[in-house]
Amino acid sequence: MNIQRVKQGAKITYYNGIYMIFLGIYIIVFFDLNMKTNFNAIEQLWGFFLRYNSHIANIFYLLNITIGILLISQGILIMYMSDFIIKRKDKMTWVMLFISGITTWAGLLTITIFMQNLILISVVFIGWLIFAIGMLIPIRYYLEKNYKEY
Repeated sequence: MNIQRVKQGAKITYYNGIYMIFLGIYIIVFFDLNMKTNFNAIEQLWGFFLRYNSHIANIFYLLNITIGILLISQGILIMYMSDFIIKRKDKMTWVMLFISGITTWAGLLTITIFMQNLILISVVFIGWLIFAIGMLIPIRYYLEKNYKEY
C-alpha cells in the first residue's frame, strides 16, 4: 500500500512539473498582461512607463523571459525526478525533489504576494498546493523505511 502512495505522490508531482512548464510559458507569452497587473498594484501605468522609460521596461521584459525559462527548466527537473521516483522509489531523489520544489513554489508565492498580482498569486498557490499534496502522500513511506547508516 505504501508503494502505491509513493507512485501516487510522484505522479502528482510529475503533473505539477508540467503545470510549472505551462506557468513559465504563460509568464513569457502574457508578459504585457502581467506587467499591467503588476504596475496597477503599485498604481502606475505600464504603458506610461513603457513609453518614457523604455530601457528600464526592456529590463523588466528580459527579467520575465528569464523567470519563464527558469520555471520551464525547473518543471523539467521536477518531471525527471518524479519519473525517477516512480521507477526506483529512492529517498534521496524524493528529498531533492522536496527541497527544490518547495523552495521554488514558496519563492514564487512570496514574490507574487509582494507584487500583489492576484492572477499570479492564485495560479502559483494552486501549483504550490498541488506540489505539497504530492509530497505529503508518500512521506510516511520514506519516514518508516529503514536505510543503512554510513
